[in-house]
Amino acid sequence: MLTENKAIMNTTLKQRIELLFFVLLCIYGSYNVFAQDVKDQHIGTNELKINMGSLLLEFPEISYEYIINEESSIGISVALPLDRDISYRFIISPNYRIFFGEKRAAGFFIEANSAIFSQRFQRDLIFGSINDPSTDSTKIGWGLGIAVGGKFLTKNGFIGEIYVGGGRNFINTDKIDGGYPRIGISIGKRF
Repeated sequence: MLTENKAIMNTTLKQRIELLFFVLLCIYGSYNVFAQDVKDQHIGTNELKINMGSLLLEFPEISYEYIINEESSIGISVALPLDRDISYRFIISPNYRIFFGEKRAAGFFIEANSAIFSQRFQRDLIFGSINDPSTDSTKIGWGLGIAVGGKFLTKNGFIGEIYVGGGRNFINTDKIDGGYPRIGISIGKRF
């Protein structure tokens, strides 16, 4: 009888330990499931993107964006030409965006931007050929502008965005363009 009671107690103790382990496993699993939902809603505050549209035009643009809160962000874009025939030598464009979407810092947006850029132009010639590369010179431009667009965000933090806009140049307008473009079809990742 004593060994029977001992066997019952060992079985009961073993069942209790298994039940406790099962309950702890369920609590841990449900915590991870809920934590994953929260993580999906707030995937990071940093984004890196590449403008595929400008890359196809041999003027690749890389952008970094920091999410300030649910509906605004700040960022900076840098573009450099691959083709020497492009008149722009570089464009650096900081921006501020306000979002009007349901997701955090996604959906339709309005952007205020600035740009500092270098553009090649041909100096006035008295003697020489128009196609002579030694007659090329560059000037720096600076301006302010706006853009509108949309940002699309997946649950895993992948980004697709499209935007269009431009800005007005305020310096050296007698030699270089009076404005600058702000156009893109970008893909990237939020982290």
